[in-house]
Amino acid sequence: MALNEAFARDLAGLARTQHPQVVDWRRHMHRHAELSFKEFDTADFIEGELRKIPGLSLERPTATSIVARLQGAQPGKVLAIRADIDALPLQDAKTCNYASLRPGAMHACGHDGHAAMLLGAARLLAGLREQLPGEVRFFFQHAEEQHPGGAQQMVDAGVMEGVDQIIAAHVMSTVDTGRIVVLDGPTLASSDRFVLRVQGKGGHAANPDRCIDPIWIGSQIVANLQAIVARNTDAHDALIVSVTRFHAGTAFNVIPDHAELSGSVRCYSPAVRDAVPGRIERIARGVADAHGATIELEYVRGYRPVVNDATTAAALREAVQGALPEIPLHTMNPLPNSEDFSAFTVNTPGAYALIGARSEAKGIRHPHHHPHFDFDEDALEHGVRMFAAAPFVLNQR
Repeated sequence: MALNEAFARDLAGLARTQHPQVVDWRRHMHRHAELSFKEFDTADFIEGELRKIPGLSLERPTATSIVARLQGAQPGKVLAIRADIDALPLQDAKTCNYASLRPGAMHACGHDGHAAMLLGAARLLAGLREQLPGEVRFFFQHAEEQHPGGAQQMVDAGVMEGVDQIIAAHVMSTVDTGRIVVLDGPTLASSDRFVLRVQGKGGHAANPDRCIDPIWIGSQIVANLQAIVARNTDAHDALIVSVTRFHAGTAFNVIPDHAELSGSVRCYSPAVRDAVPGRIERIARGVADAHGATIELEYVRGYRPVVNDATTAAALREAVQGALPEIPLHTMNPLPNSEDFSAFTVNTPGAYALIGARSEAKGIRHPHHHPHFDFDEDALEHGVRMFAAAPFVLNQR
């Protein structure tokens, strides 16, 4: 069922009226960026702004996260909306008046915008409490950027108890402002990492025949690992196995006795993800055994893939179409990036939207995690309107 057109117009008007405040919130957090698990001032600032909004009940499930609850006057489901609030360990290279004041900390991924959007949605929905169905929980989550991630900590603290559905969004520097994407199924990849140690036998570079060269063996392992993607995985199941570090040796004339390789594994399928560690170990051990070396594998599971529930995603698209009729929905391939929103959706249906925030006309073109990163602040209003419309549409299903 579509959002009532008159109501959608009212929603848009309210969002435009408070847009300057949302921009101010975003710029304050950008100036005062804080790293994962250290977002003490950010959390205090958000809590202070939430306390100005009537009708919210607040809690701190962890030291640097906040949950605000808004109970609507109409019966309905419990919807959670999540925004992440942490920054990255980068030096802000921008010269604008809201550049980060904290050396070595910068909002280079847009989390300041996510938090500002959610503050805006909370204030807007609090003013519509008499019409609001069900309960809305606003999750301001810490430490998305650093494994093991704040999402799992919040889940462990019980924030998902009673939640029927959860949604989130991310501003995208690769998608033009005025475009929104809500995919069905896989949206973001899992992210795991591995360290592979090759133990050989060192010696003089002039006598390689008396050595078991871990560099040569490690090089063969690097090449053979690509067989996991090219020959062990169905072509319809996307998989990335990247060796990103190779450390060995300290002198030009000495063959070292060991080498260490490490890298990243990303995919969308839980079954493919489960199979990769065994395949890495089998290939590495086979190559090492053939040449008299030994290996040791350390494999660390990171964030799960973000997979949108089809029903929730359809409702979120309806919210976009109803609240933002001027914004056409777009589609794209799932992204190989990862994030920990997936922790919230292990037992609860959820959907994750991508909000365009790139503007060549405004010179906003740098990628995420770049020292000149910025995003088009017009996207903030799009996020507020989508989040505010979501509980009304989701409760119609």
